[in-house]
Amino acid sequence: MVLALQDSPVMSDWHARALLIDLVGEALGRPVPLREQAATTLQLIELVHFCEREESGLPALASAVSLIEGHSRTSDAVSALVREHIETAQVPETPRTTAHEAPPGTPPTPHPLDFFVSYTAADRAWAAWIAWQLEEAGYGVLVQAWDFVPGSNWPVGMEKGVTECERTIAVLSPAYMESVYGRQEWQAVQRADPLGLTRRLLPVRVAPCEPDGMLSALVYVDLVGLSPQAAAERLLTGVRAARTGRSKPALPPRFPG
Repeated sequence: MVLALQDSPVMSDWHARALLIDLVGEALGRPVPLREQAATTLQLIELVHFCEREESGLPALASAVSLIEGHSRTSDAVSALVREHIETAQVPETPRTTAHEAPPGTPPTPHPLDFFVSYTAADRAWAAWIAWQLEEAGYGVLVQAWDFVPGSNWPVGMEKGVTECERTIAVLSPAYMESVYGRQEWQAVQRADPLGLTRRLLPVRVAPCEPDGMLSALVYVDLVGLSPQAAAERLLTGVRAARTGRSKPALPPRFPG
């Protein structure tokens, strides 16, 4: 649905998107909490996911698109996708079979997406190293360096990362702090967990830098100046703490007296 809206020449105009947001909010009886200064793609992603969470949100979106564009390829595509979404939601879920019940030759179930690694091009090596450590520890990872292969759709991949992965790792460096796309990614995740209660955003510092704005309030895993072994241990310790909500050591503390 995001792609259908993104392909529309009408929705590339900020005023048209603002009108779309207002019409959806009016239909639902509440304002749509989107950032006006966000990039077009991210704004459309946030709008679609807001409508998916709201009762009658997707029909309101389809109706608003039709009001703005009339009969167009975009309005027809959005209406069709909304109908498909509603029909799919009404179909009872097929009971899952256990591993031993799967017929021979069935592809293995994809590993759950535990982490999305958000980084800028300057830190590609760090992102790959972090992703490797996590996968070696048994976690499912989505990282652009490995998963955005030729032929894949970049905006869809980024949407999948920030919405479907349990947590997002922000690879902190001076370059990342200045990256517009990096900021959009971590802000999209933080909007879903503004108080950090579920620790969906996990910053990992790989170069000397000072996080600013709302990012400065988050506790980060610091890998600066560590040996490879020490960095891997600290990364995995931080990841486990973020997932459990506590960092109790395995051994009792030494008696301080």
